[in-house]
Amino acid sequence: MTPSIRRSVVDGSVLPSAVALIGALLGLGACEASGSCPPDGGTGAGGAGAPDATLLGAPFLFAPTSHGCGVSVVLERGSPVTLRARVRPNGATAWSDPQAPAVRALDLAEWKLDGLSAGARYQYEITTGPEPSAAVLYEGTFLTGRPSGAPFSFALVSDTHIGASPTYSNQGDPAILSSVSAQIQAASPDFVVNLGDVLDFHEYGFNDPPPDSSVTRQAYLNYRTTWGDLIGRAPHFGVIGGWDGENGFYTADEITRSRSQRLLYAPGPEPSTYPAGGSPFQDYYAFTWGDALFVVLNVYTYTPTPHKLDQNPGLPDDWTLGAAQLDWLRQTLASATSKWRFLLIHHPVGGAAGDPSDTAYGRGGGQAAYVGEQATVHALMRQYGVQAMIYGHDHVFTDMVVDGIHYTLPGSAGAPWMFGQDQTGYTTFWSDSGWGRVDVGADSVAVHFLSRTGQSLYDFTIQ
Repeated sequence: MTPSIRRSVVDGSVLPSAVALIGALLGLGACEASGSCPPDGGTGAGGAGAPDATLLGAPFLFAPTSHGCGVSVVLERGSPVTLRARVRPNGATAWSDPQAPAVRALDLAEWKLDGLSAGARYQYEITTGPEPSAAVLYEGTFLTGRPSGAPFSFALVSDTHIGASPTYSNQGDPAILSSVSAQIQAASPDFVVNLGDVLDFHEYGFNDPPPDSSVTRQAYLNYRTTWGDLIGRAPHFGVIGGWDGENGFYTADEITRSRSQRLLYAPGPEPSTYPAGGSPFQDYYAFTWGDALFVVLNVYTYTPTPHKLDQNPGLPDDWTLGAAQLDWLRQTLASATSKWRFLLIHHPVGGAAGDPSDTAYGRGGGQAAYVGEQATVHALMRQYGVQAMIYGHDHVFTDMVVDGIHYTLPGSAGAPWMFGQDQTGYTTFWSDSGWGRVDVGADSVAVHFLSRTGQSLYDFTIQ
């Protein structure tokens, strides 16, 4: 099968007629804008000087399938239209033809690698300048979706809380995510899931929206670069949390400030990416990998009432997925054929914690199994054989089994706030920062809670 790289006008590709306009906006000449300039002896990729573009951090891999993977690149310098991508099977010598990107923003290039084989590792390169002397800006690898029957591992993080300003203190600590990322990369998982509260906007109030989209953009750029090399080698799946700027009690304009930047700088699966479909805003979706079904849910954007702890607490039973998402969940589970079935959400669709405010805030995990709409979700999990609801929000490690279903919380990977029994209601938990590794096999699923230093905190098996 010959690898290919698709460009879609719908998702923001640059049409030939738009190249000159983008070049003008970037202050480039015609050949620079099109990426066709010959070596100039000192400023181009093929000359004696530095490449004509540099990347900001590693590429961001997203929406992997059995036949391809998305690649998003942010430039620190240069024009995205000068970039090319090429791919080959791991260990092969021949590359695919270099392909131009879809230009999503003036600093943002994107490719959808396609035509690949399932369960195979591929190498890819991002280059700039004319062939055959193009400069390589990044070399990475990724794995396409595993076929049924293949064992695999994936990584879980939550509550990274990365903000826009590195000098502001009441937000996530990038050093924690950086150390966790190094631990994950050493483990070589197929992919990584962030269970929400990816970003943080405490600088602008408690669960208030950022003042404009430039703040969210900067926060996503900080998030991408804090991961280091990992996101260029393990595809990223995201879950919406309450600090990601897309809460349902915001105005449409306030939600768009953050949603628009997520779609650009932390893209995910589109409704057409996987057979289960999902939200056009990429905030709920489902995919299969090996013998496992992963259903990603959004408890925030479709809940219209505020939940702001003591300021405006709301009620523990007024959280909702919304009618459309709940119906989609029901249909997705009803049609599931995978042996292992996991729901991924920032917190259950209800709360039952250690005090009234934290209960209304959605804390408590499995203690809330029969609270509000979570009772409906729990019943669906029982009916359709879901083994685990994996969530974040409470910034500790814990696992609770309710009616044979695990409510699993893999700690936090950046948040400086650790909550105790008085807030969460948990009697068994670990307050370390860290991550979760999940090993999916034919007959069992092994879950490992790991601290940021690599210490094993707790292991359990799902059968």
